[in-house]
Amino acid sequence: MKRLGIAISIAALLGGAYWMTRPPFFDTGSPLLGSGQAIDLLADLDTGDLGDGWRERRFFRITPAQYGVIEENGTRVLHCTTDNSASILARDTQIPVTELPILSWRWKVSEPIQSDVDEAIEAGDDHPLRFYMQFSNENGETRGAEVIWSNKKYAPGDYKIIGGFYHYVANGLDENVGEWHDQSLDLGKLYTDIGGTGTPTLQTLGFFCDSDNTGSSSAGAFSNVMLSVDPS
Repeated sequence: MKRLGIAISIAALLGGAYWMTRPPFFDTGSPLLGSGQAIDLLADLDTGDLGDGWRERRFFRITPAQYGVIEENGTRVLHCTTDNSASILARDTQIPVTELPILSWRWKVSEPIQSDVDEAIEAGDDHPLRFYMQFSNENGETRGAEVIWSNKKYAPGDYKIIGGFYHYVANGLDENVGEWHDQSLDLGKLYTDIGGTGTPTLQTLGFFCDSDNTGSSSAGAFSNVMLSVDPS
């Protein structure tokens, strides 16, 4: 019994060490690298058969969002819908922010989140469209942030902060529903705004649609999602 107890203790220690040192979920071993040329994030995405470098993060006991890529007028469009559901569809990347500092995209919300729960608190933290990002610097320090479509409370340029995590509001509100909107964002400025230091590398860029906290539903789409030197 003593030997068994020792073995269990060792296994627990080794297991704990694994969970503390394991690679981040979106570390696929096949990161998207920068080459100085603009990158179209939707160019190689097949939601029916995710290729190397893509992963979908699903959450325990939560139905995943529905993602699908289709061609619309010669443009690849990623549609996402939720019904009391959530998941993150993300690309493993390894791109210095100084190399491709601008994220530009088009997005449209066709069904906004309808809920009376305050979106400023965790119970109301649902958004029909988001980008999910992780950065790291040369010292191995990491920072995360999201770029969101606000529901009712926030205007473009605002930051929503929950538990120290930053959400940058790029667009939102009911008056903007149903139309395509062209957006761009300086990732270097975002990184500084969220408290990042040093020289950042973008290590994850994902799409995130969710309505699980409020139990509501949503629908929207992304297109022309680019990393580049210039938003034009």
